Amino acid sequence: MAALKKLQRDISLARSYEQWLAIASEIDLHNGSCEWRADNESDLFHSSLLQNHIVQLQSALEAEDTSALMSLITESLYRHLSEISNPQLYQIALCGTKEVISRYLETVCTAIDYLSDADVPGVPIREKLKKFEQAYHNYGRSALVLSGGAAFGIYHLGVVKALWQQRLLPNILSGSSMGSIVAAGICARSDEELDEFFKHPERIHRQALRKAPLKTAIKTGFIMDAGGLYEHILHNVGDVTFAEAYARSGRVLNITVSPTRANQKPRVLSHLTAPDVIIPHAALASCAIPGVFPPVSLRARNEKGDDIPYMETEKWIDGSVHSDVPLLRISRLHNVNHTIVSQANPHVLPFITHRNKRGLLPFTKRFISSVIHAQSTEVLEVARDLMQNSSWRPLIDKAYGMARQTYLGDINIHLPFHLPLYTKVAANPDLDGLLHYIHLGEQATWPRMAEIRDQTRVGLTLRNTVEKLRRKAAAQEG
Repeated sequence: MAALKKLQRDISLARSYEQWLAIASEIDLHNGSCEWRADNESDLFHSSLLQNHIVQLQSALEAEDTSALMSLITESLYRHLSEISNPQLYQIALCGTKEVISRYLETVCTAIDYLSDADVPGVPIREKLKKFEQAYHNYGRSALVLSGGAAFGIYHLGVVKALWQQRLLPNILSGSSMGSIVAAGICARSDEELDEFFKHPERIHRQALRKAPLKTAIKTGFIMDAGGLYEHILHNVGDVTFAEAYARSGRVLNITVSPTRANQKPRVLSHLTAPDVIIPHAALASCAIPGVFPPVSLRARNEKGDDIPYMETEKWIDGSVHSDVPLLRISRLHNVNHTIVSQANPHVLPFITHRNKRGLLPFTKRFISSVIHAQSTEVLEVARDLMQNSSWRPLIDKAYGMARQTYLGDINIHLPFHLPLYTKVAANPDLDGLLHYIHLGEQATWPRMAEIRDQTRVGLTLRNTVEKLRRKAAAQEG
């Protein structure tokens, strides 16, 4: 017992994923989780079906039977085949789930790689590309969604860093409020620039929050200076449009903004929906919390390179007010059916920290938080009906929008709930504070790494295969 406590203390002090994983392996060995991983049987998924599929794939690979492989892969490309995406499979061992699941995913990816390189009789390169593009579309894509959270949102940098270093960062990112700034900074950089970015955190501009002069605050009704926030965004992101950022990095940036007009739905800005919109203005709008920062008019860049108004009669505010995690919209835009959500919103953290934990206490916390959430939504809905013509109605609408929205995805990573940290939620961090937030993000991501690797592995392999076949097709035709 003493040895296990020491290991648990050591893992909380790990400074890298490699160090964390080495200690996690010892903990799994110590508590018997390694034996659970090695045992193929489980009530959580259809083990015999999975094992049979592995044998069929391996036989076809050994026989170099491309026709059989094509058929088997088509059957394999369902994310929930044999329930291997069941979250409970990742709540027992720190280092991953059942070894048979890892073997299955390894075999599927090996088969895809083989088919991408092999000559398939009667299937020219363009036809093969078409088949894999269809398979990739049918399988769906993963996205990383970054919530709002004021200064807490800085922790998203650690989440992205951990995923980037393991080459598991999805190429679709979405952000609201502070999450939009982080997502924008990542998507506006090439791979080489992103490597350099994480090597030099001291270069990150940290002075985002600046109080407005008292007279200005009284006159405008907004307590913070939008100019200071814009400088912060411009320094960390650059003066680029959505289309320019996509061309530079190949990563898809989505920023959520909410309109100020009543009965208007939130918008997701991206290189598809608003290619010429200038990103710093979009991120500023996504941070415009009512009463804190003023609404923002978006700007775009025309073909001549001039900055011009974008929907000049519209003003926009914080995207997290109505759509902190815009799952439905990014799903429709980018064929996303699997989301990794990084959550740092101060009002959400107390209600989600018990998730992914087993036992009576986490169950009780989840039950109580569900009741509170349901009751608060109901009360706000009644209040909306009673105060339709009241001056309080806009505020109640915003509260209702925040209460009824979804804050979680398929895989969830969150900033640890630590009450003393709340004193810093509206403060600019110094360098040590920045590094602390980044480390908290890394620590929160490491325990989810095995699940993320498994659940995104086939999708990444398909994406790489499609890109490779496109290059081959272009070279052949060129």
